[in-house]
Amino acid sequence: MNKKIFLAHNSCLNAAYDLNVLRAGIEAAGHQLVDRPELADEIVFSGCSVREHWVDDAINQLDQARLRSPEARIVITGCIANTSRQIVQSRMTGGQLSFLPIQEVLLENSELSFAEVDRRLSQEGGNSFEPATANGLHSLRRRVGETKYRILAMLDEEDRRHGTHFVRNYRQTTKGFVFYDEQESCEMITVTRSCPYQCSFCNIPLGRGDFVSVPLQDIVAKAQAAVANGRHHIILIGDEVGNYGIKTGGARFPEMIQAVLSLHPSVTISIRYIEPKPFLKYFEKLLFWGKAGRLQLLYISLQSGSQRLLKAMRRGYDIDRIAKALREFRQSCPTILYGNWLVGFPGEQEEDFQATVSLVRDLDFHINVAIPFSPRPGTPAWVMADQVDPAVIDIRVNTLTEVASELKVALMSQYLAPIASSQCSAILELVWLAEYEQYVPNDQLPAPRPVIPLVLRNS
Repeated sequence: MNKKIFLAHNSCLNAAYDLNVLRAGIEAAGHQLVDRPELADEIVFSGCSVREHWVDDAINQLDQARLRSPEARIVITGCIANTSRQIVQSRMTGGQLSFLPIQEVLLENSELSFAEVDRRLSQEGGNSFEPATANGLHSLRRRVGETKYRILAMLDEEDRRHGTHFVRNYRQTTKGFVFYDEQESCEMITVTRSCPYQCSFCNIPLGRGDFVSVPLQDIVAKAQAAVANGRHHIILIGDEVGNYGIKTGGARFPEMIQAVLSLHPSVTISIRYIEPKPFLKYFEKLLFWGKAGRLQLLYISLQSGSQRLLKAMRRGYDIDRIAKALREFRQSCPTILYGNWLVGFPGEQEEDFQATVSLVRDLDFHINVAIPFSPRPGTPAWVMADQVDPAVIDIRVNTLTEVASELKVALMSQYLAPIASSQCSAILELVWLAEYEQYVPNDQLPAPRPVIPLVLRNS
């Protein structure tokens, strides 16, 4: 019997991509997708568990869904189903709750293979991967808030006046727009799922399951179809793309990249994301592709500038060596660099944090995101001694975000040279503030708002 199904999520791009595969399969089976939970017979929610904040947000949304549709069956999938089932059950008593891997959700509703639906589905740019909120659930995980849209409106006016590309420059170097709200023609292709590493703070391997690589022929076929339809920018998605092909006996990361690039001379790729260890392993090839203009964006997270903390995190690389390689890469290639920085890992001293601050300034990534440490049940960091005071973590996150804001303002100042100084200052003030919009709506920015530096006001 056909059902009315409501889909929602608060998850990462990887899980949002998979939810779109589920959406396509459900529609192919003849079920009706509805845009409000109260219209649904079944509610499917894909939840994030990488931080406690997102687990709380998922539970709040699930509570909303049950209040608005008390008779509907609720199916919980994504990482939260694998890592936080007991927490969800303890806080959501009663009702019809089911916890299923997304592949089983699809099979239950369509008898279709997840891999087969994914093989046929094109996920193009121009579609937002943000959670839908107009008639759905109130999600805190909004990566593009009001301030960023105000900046776009102002930059668009200047583009029309000067014949410039300020909007494009800002979108391509700003978190939220990158990956989640791509407007330029592109094709997104998941090439790996989960991660083979066991970092002491991370529950992605538990949440996403065994590390797997999508068959090369499927990746190439999707990319080939995209190129035939005029989409020459290919975004390769994975929790860890650099280990593509391990334990398969087939093509590895360099062969996969080259197979995609060989489809057409104008093909460019973005990688979301690659760990530092495979980055170092394949550095010469990545540098070659970057210098040739074939690598548009590289998402690589170092997490800390402290070698002592990296060892405790089980990251397994020498920070001086990776920094040297990234310095050369940054200076030699037009490739956009995007990275996360973990703040407040157990035992983090002020000198460890300052080492991170110094490295962030030194490497000068186009996009930097300061992420507060959140202990995850089942990980070694959950029971580590010397947990950092949450108030100290908040101060350090704000400090590092201020550094990221300074770097973004400096970058945008270069782009905005043709603009009158008064208008330039107005835009740069918003650019500064927008860096504080980390995954929450504009009306939920922490109070008081960050103070615009005097030097910026006078620029």
